[in-house]
Amino acid sequence: MRILALLAAVFIATPAFAADPVEGLWLTQNERSVINVYECDQGLCGDIYWIIDGGMQYDTKNPDASKHKDPMCGLRILYGFEKDEVGEWEDGKIYKADEGDVYNANVEINDNGTLKVRGYVGISMFGKSQKWTKVSADDYAQCNAPANADN
Repeated sequence: MRILALLAAVFIATPAFAADPVEGLWLTQNERSVINVYECDQGLCGDIYWIIDGGMQYDTKNPDASKHKDPMCGLRILYGFEKDEVGEWEDGKIYKADEGDVYNANVEINDNGTLKVRGYVGISMFGKSQKWTKVSADDYAQCNAPANADN
């Protein structure tokens, strides 16, 4: 019985069962949206959770014209990341909806608890970083796709 209890304690305490610290709701640096970051079939994903009043409502800058009527609310903008270690993900993609461009990206937790999101073309050294701040769902109501959205 003691062995069973010990095994249960080990499995419960194993980091593989704990949520990665990058998971959660993150306010972007420009404070115009909140992104829900979570592990998914594509590694690490991030979907638009909240949009500032007056913000983009549709994916109008997408190079694929058939997606111009897709709502921004719920749009996946982070995907394809591979876990390097707890709190660090690399080799993913970030969709910059206001430009309609996709960039290579890495994300990692900074020592101060912010999320460093680095987008780049080619190699990371020539990219641009943003600091996102972890927020609570109590402070940012989840957006809803516009009523007239075509899906």
